[in-house]
Amino acid sequence: MNYAEQLADLTATDPHLGAQVAGLRNLEAILKWAPGAGVAFAGIDLLQQDEYSYDLFLPLPDSRWLTFGVS
Repeated sequence: MNYAEQLADLTATDPHLGAQVAGLRNLEAILKWAPGAGVAFAGIDLLQQDEYSYDLFLPLPDSRWLTFGVS
């Protein structure tokens, strides 16, 4: 499943969140968006997969997690 498909699935289940994250294209944009969305920086986790790829986990205020693959 590619990013466009994942975003479409998210938007289908949560249109508001899907609209918020649709324009986020890099780590800087995600981290600027997060505080306004109620994401606590203390709960963010960034896991290195290899020398270029990371998985970013953001705890949403409603106890769900939003994840991004970043490089």
